[in-house]
Amino acid sequence: MPTISRLPILPLRRLRAEPNQLILHFRSGRLARKGAGIAYWFSPLSAAIAMLPIEDRQSTFVLNEHSVDFQPVKVQATITYRIADAEKAAGRFNFSLSIDTGAWLEQPLDRLASVLAQRALPVVRKLLSVQPLESILKQGSEQVREAVSAAMSGDAEIAAMGLQLVNLVIDQIVPSAELEKALGTPMREAVQARADEAQFQRRAQAVEKERAIKENELATELELERRQQELIRKRGENALLQAEQEAASQRVQIEAAIERARLQTEASADQTRINARAEADAAQLRAEQQAAAMQTRHDIWTRTPTAAATAMALSEVAGKLQNIGHLNITPDLLAQSFAQMVRDSGDK
Repeated sequence: MPTISRLPILPLRRLRAEPNQLILHFRSGRLARKGAGIAYWFSPLSAAIAMLPIEDRQSTFVLNEHSVDFQPVKVQATITYRIADAEKAAGRFNFSLSIDTGAWLEQPLDRLASVLAQRALPVVRKLLSVQPLESILKQGSEQVREAVSAAMSGDAEIAAMGLQLVNLVIDQIVPSAELEKALGTPMREAVQARADEAQFQRRAQAVEKERAIKENELATELELERRQQELIRKRGENALLQAEQEAASQRVQIEAAIERARLQTEASADQTRINARAEADAAQLRAEQQAAAMQTRHDIWTRTPTAAATAMALSEVAGKLQNIGHLNITPDLLAQSFAQMVRDSGDK
């Protein structure tokens, strides 16, 4: 709706319309201003304003008729129209605005839609009343659209109202709910039969696929069992081969151990013989050396005078006094020794 505002003091009003709103301003019974999307100041004391929408408008109506076989038929249509001549339309319908609020004083679009539905009703009734229900349901939609479009396009009364038909769409043509259900029963049964057949085929295919799957599973199990047998046999052969290899390896290890023990024994015996021979040679050499030393000492003592030998013996004894616990020297021994020393001195 246009916007109407007022000044706080002056008795003037300002109107502002949208681009799709055509304003007809009358003053003193004459058209003073006309335009879409205009804005201006006016005096409410002498103004009468009408607003007409200039964009395409749609109106849906429902017509209840009967076919030639006395069956109820409901026709729902949507008509698209525009106001081609605003002054003619304003003369036939009340598009007047309230000076205070800018709203329509009445509902002209509802009246206009009702008039269009009434103009279409005789055409639809004439067309459907001579046809059976099945023919109407099969071809009625296009027939009704063409007939109503041709009738309303050439209707002088619609042109006199300043209206122009843009398009007509038949939304649906349907019988009563019970009749529609009855008419749809064969189709539903046929569809259900096809659905059942498809379901049976799916079940048969499923059974066939299940059988194929079972056969594949059985064949797979047989193949697995055969491979399991081959695997067990192969494992036995591998175990036997491994045992033989282990036995041969153990035999080689035992023989090697025996040979090592024999070699070690022989080496130990040879070493023992060598050591014994070396020890015997060393003992013999020591004995020979000791015998030679004793012989040398004996010869020395033999050639040494008795007094010197006695002195040497006493000297050795004196050197070992710390290790001698008890020593007895008799006077006879000393007397004999001194006497021998005196004689030896005299001889010289």
